[in-house]
Amino acid sequence: MGSYKWRFPRLLLLLFTFPTGFLSSQTQEPAIIIEGVRFRLEDAIDYVMRHNLTLQSAKYDVIMSDTPLRRFEKKFAPQLSTEGKYTRVTNPVNLQTAFGNESQQAELSLSLTKIFSTGTMLTAGVRDTFFEVLNAPGFGTTFFTIRPDPPFHRPALFFSIQQELLKNAFGYTDRKQRELLRNATLSQRAATINLLSQVVVQVLIDYWQVTIRSSALENAILEENSTRNVRNIIANNTRLGLAESFELNQYNALLENAISKRKLAEQQLIDAQRKMLRSINMPPDTKIEGVTELVETLPANLDPEEALKAAFQKRVDYQNAKNELERAKLQLEIEENNALPSLTASFSLTTQGQNQEFFPAFRTTFTLDYPVWSVGLKMTYPLWDEEIKTNLRNARFAITQARMRLENLTKEITDEIYSRLETVKLLHQVLSNSQKAAREAQLYYERLLARARQGKFNSVIVKQALDNLILLKQKELEARVNYNIALLQLDLAKNEIFERYNVNVEKYLKDVTD
Repeated sequence: MGSYKWRFPRLLLLLFTFPTGFLSSQTQEPAIIIEGVRFRLEDAIDYVMRHNLTLQSAKYDVIMSDTPLRRFEKKFAPQLSTEGKYTRVTNPVNLQTAFGNESQQAELSLSLTKIFSTGTMLTAGVRDTFFEVLNAPGFGTTFFTIRPDPPFHRPALFFSIQQELLKNAFGYTDRKQRELLRNATLSQRAATINLLSQVVVQVLIDYWQVTIRSSALENAILEENSTRNVRNIIANNTRLGLAESFELNQYNALLENAISKRKLAEQQLIDAQRKMLRSINMPPDTKIEGVTELVETLPANLDPEEALKAAFQKRVDYQNAKNELERAKLQLEIEENNALPSLTASFSLTTQGQNQEFFPAFRTTFTLDYPVWSVGLKMTYPLWDEEIKTNLRNARFAITQARMRLENLTKEITDEIYSRLETVKLLHQVLSNSQKAAREAQLYYERLLARARQGKFNSVIVKQALDNLILLKQKELEARVNYNIALLQLDLAKNEIFERYNVNVEKYLKDVTD
């Protein structure tokens, strides 16, 4: 066996000449490199905001979130109306035939109607009626003659005003409805912007997964190469009678397993890259290199009270839950107002003129010589209206439900913030332990390798040490990524993602409107 020990230092020298820091530089590159272009993390987020298809679609949702409010505002848009009508009448022959048994009449009107936020409806316009009797011979005696009326124009200026005094009194319901819709618009807009931050976080996580898979592939290749080298040595030693054949069987199995791990790691890296590239809307064959900045230190402030205060101020779901309660209260006020009788006051004024010529007749309308005016008061109230009672009941129940949801969400957010803070601290400790374990494994491997070159340890033991070092380096990287994911999730729980990376969401929304 002396010759067996004597051969190993030389063989180990050829096999285990890997750099002692072969994995230590994997997380030091401070940028993402896509197709040779270096992106800082802020630049990468900017690229995602501009090119991710989900975000592109969501930005349009933000812009369109005011649709219900704009539809409601249509109610207050002025309405221009014009109407023309022609009528011809033929009467049977009778004693009045002398006044004409045929006549024609043409009417033309133009009006403008406007409903104001005070609940006032104004209508103003101009109308002209042209009347002419046809086939009228007239009749007369020696003393007098009666002739039919000549054709004439009868223009008119008209004006009317209506005002609701109880239901929707002076626009009460309309103002509440507008406030309700504006509240809903803000909630929908905020929820969509929150979706943008979630997508950005997911893209960063996807990229870090590429980093993990890339490192896993490097480690799998390293493991396969080292296993193949050891297997070749044992095969050679078996031929020389320096090793048992069952040792070769073992390393044949280990090599096949290492090859399978490498192939699986290759496919997992391809899948992770495709997901990442799909997120940023780039071709699936785009080349990705580098890693983002990975934080290893604890944040300076992890006070739960301050984190809760920030969450309740900035979280979209909490603000939307409060807005939902406000909308429920507004809806109850609207339903209570709708339960009142409708009492409408109205006033209308029409001034008329008449002449065979249109313009002289039209000038007469301004003299108020022939006014027609009216004043009215109308009240309506449905009796035994079950819809009104049901709407009131549902509005009251909706307030109770909204309060329950807000209370439950408050508890959920409190639990989530505490959980996120605890997870950050825990994963930071895991990262610290992983770094210590990797350093110890590195020292163990380096010292073992030095002794193995002196013939004191065989290649199997060195191979095991190398495998353990590879595993611990991979776990260290995963721990670093998981810790950074925990930091992102804490920021997301407080809705501070865009603040942390100085992202101006309004800038991207302006790109859509422009």
